[in-house]
Amino acid sequence: MDDSTFPTLYCPLAATDQLCYIHIPKTAGSTLTAIADAQFDVRQIAPGPYQLPALDPAAQGRSPTELRQLLTRYRFIRGHFSHNLIRQFLTRPVYITVLRDPVDRVISLYEFFRRAAQRGTAETPEYEVLMRAAAEHDLLGFVLHPDPIVQQRTSNFQTRQLAIWEGDEAARSADDSKEDYLANRLQSACASVDHFAWVGLMEQFHASVQLLNYRFGWYPAAEYQNLRVVTHRSRREGLSPAVIEAIAQHNALDQALYDHAKARFAAQYQQMLEALHQHENLQDASNPAAVQVALQQHYARHYAATHPPEQFPEVSRKRFVYDFRQPLSGEGWHRRNGRFNGISPQDATRWSGPGPVSVLDLPLVGPLAGNADVRLTLEIEQAIAPDILDSLELTVNQHPVSLHVQSRQGGGVLAGTIPAIALRSRQPFARFTFRLSHTLPLNANNPASEDDRLVGFALRRLTLEAVRRWWIWA
Repeated sequence: MDDSTFPTLYCPLAATDQLCYIHIPKTAGSTLTAIADAQFDVRQIAPGPYQLPALDPAAQGRSPTELRQLLTRYRFIRGHFSHNLIRQFLTRPVYITVLRDPVDRVISLYEFFRRAAQRGTAETPEYEVLMRAAAEHDLLGFVLHPDPIVQQRTSNFQTRQLAIWEGDEAARSADDSKEDYLANRLQSACASVDHFAWVGLMEQFHASVQLLNYRFGWYPAAEYQNLRVVTHRSRREGLSPAVIEAIAQHNALDQALYDHAKARFAAQYQQMLEALHQHENLQDASNPAAVQVALQQHYARHYAATHPPEQFPEVSRKRFVYDFRQPLSGEGWHRRNGRFNGISPQDATRWSGPGPVSVLDLPLVGPLAGNADVRLTLEIEQAIAPDILDSLELTVNQHPVSLHVQSRQGGGVLAGTIPAIALRSRQPFARFTFRLSHTLPLNANNPASEDDRLVGFALRRLTLEAVRRWWIWA
């Protein structure tokens, strides 16, 4: 991807690109991280540079130059870092981020640290300062708090995260007035917005994800799980105009940045709709269902380009093994289980859910590319309830596939045969659709757990093998 100019909104990532998500706190980052993580093999995803040693011991004690070289092995880097910091570590970055209305973000930040203070121990010394400030003050007192750590988080934080500069910010020239300094930061942050491949808006999150999926050719899920969302009520409800005005005054740069990003997003979203009208015959852009159909058609037309066979190293001529360490093209699955939000290189599983339907698209390679029937084996790590697994129905390209129990050890092993006719599709993929009678909360069998995600079954591995045909000649 040439990230300096974008002649078209559709611009899939190149094999050498490093997608970098600058996660600004309280901007729906956990949900977006889960969406983006699914597009990459776990071995291609890195945590932030300073968390990297926990996952990769080779990163321990490395200089920025050495870390830069080490990070070239990863294609997706995400975390709570600034543009100015992360740019020194990357070789071919493609940046994305999400912005939020600055007043709502500060209110949410305050509520977050008040809840954290009630729960107990701080994760970092910085968090301890913020938790104590939120616990000891009302919202206005938190915003006006004199501690520099609190001020940095509550005053134009989004602008600081996206702006870049040379040298030490603390040693800026004495000749620079405060007004010039702030104007330069805003100008730099707006330039970052214009340069980034995608900048979403939390207040238009669904539309933002649509644009993200269109841009990179990713599967356009109609629904996705909102992670760590406490409430959907208005953040400003019950607050006095004076408090809201005080927050706004402390975030004037963030408001200007947000307005700039909002105008750019509106223009790009309209450009996407026009492209869908031209190439996918979208007739009614005001109809969400019609837009979703057009996005699915766009995704299908470009699947081959965005899912090359080399992404699936397990593919062979006769046998294909898929597990959730690999990229996921589909919907109706929770984020990977495991350490580091599921990017530990050990075996990865995903729970189906939150709804009863889960979709998985696999490329027409290996056994799926031939003209023979295909033997399917599903290794289930566990099911939330036996009757839910018993209700499982599978179709491949809308053709029913009968499943039978091979083993009940652990979660169980199910097997079936996919008829060759099911794989004769105009699409460049085979669509596996799993349907359950219902889902249940993950803590249904353990009320002490706070994890109430709606789940069905946890899939570990899917194996496909071409069925050998034996001919007996008379």
